[in-house]
Amino acid sequence: MATGLHLAIEDEAIKTVELVSLPGVTLHVDHGAWDYHITVAPDHTPGHLRRILAAARSRGLDLLDQDACVPVLLADDSVRLYLQSVA
Repeated sequence: MATGLHLAIEDEAIKTVELVSLPGVTLHVDHGAWDYHITVAPDHTPGHLRRILAAARSRGLDLLDQDACVPVLLADDSVRLYLQSVA
């Protein structure tokens, strides 16, 4: 009977994702999937966004040009801003 559980296989690679979060703003860094983005809630403070952007830059990431990728409005009215590696 299938239970929906995923059992780890001994040689399966462990995936690591880094999350850096302040109230209303989260930086998501997944090098394995080349997925780098910031999620910004409507009630965020500008200072928190500046700190998260600085954290992204310290990791060699910066915002994608809006011509390359527009921000995405999420169902909860948060906005997802995509980043690129600049290293």
